[in-house]
Amino acid sequence: MSLEDAACLGQIIAAIAVLGTMFFIGIQIRQSTLFQRLAVVDTLSTSIACINIPGMESPALGEALAAVSKDWNTASREHRILAHYFLFSYFKLAENAWFQREAGILEPAQWSGWENMVRMYYHCAGVQRVWWPRRHNAYSKPFQDYLAGTQPPDDFVYLNDVFSDA
Repeated sequence: MSLEDAACLGQIIAAIAVLGTMFFIGIQIRQSTLFQRLAVVDTLSTSIACINIPGMESPALGEALAAVSKDWNTASREHRILAHYFLFSYFKLAENAWFQREAGILEPAQWSGWENMVRMYYHCAGVQRVWWPRRHNAYSKPFQDYLAGTQPPDDFVYLNDVFSDA
């Protein structure tokens, strides 16, 4: 084998090694992307659980949301205060989920539950007429535009109906 043949063989081996390295890096990037997507979904799930814990610990939050969603103005001041903090947190979380969906991180099947809930809260009379007009500027313009273009879910139910004894 001549020196020229050995150099060509070395270049072929080096090219194969580079291709193998690129293949390995591609697999690693794909796994990393999957883990990042899973982390986003897990973070959103944990966050929604955290804002719902007060409702699980005391029925006052559920009562407040039921009252203000129907009619903000007839709800008590205490109900409006409780509901405000939940709604602010929930819409911020929904905005985050919406951006994750827009970025292609949140799968459509994962987004569908978020979408139904955010549309349900957004289209509640009390939220539409009083709370959202006073707080919408706390959210990004693209998210505001998205919500403005939605309709209430087909199976729209007020929280009063969910919490009723029937």
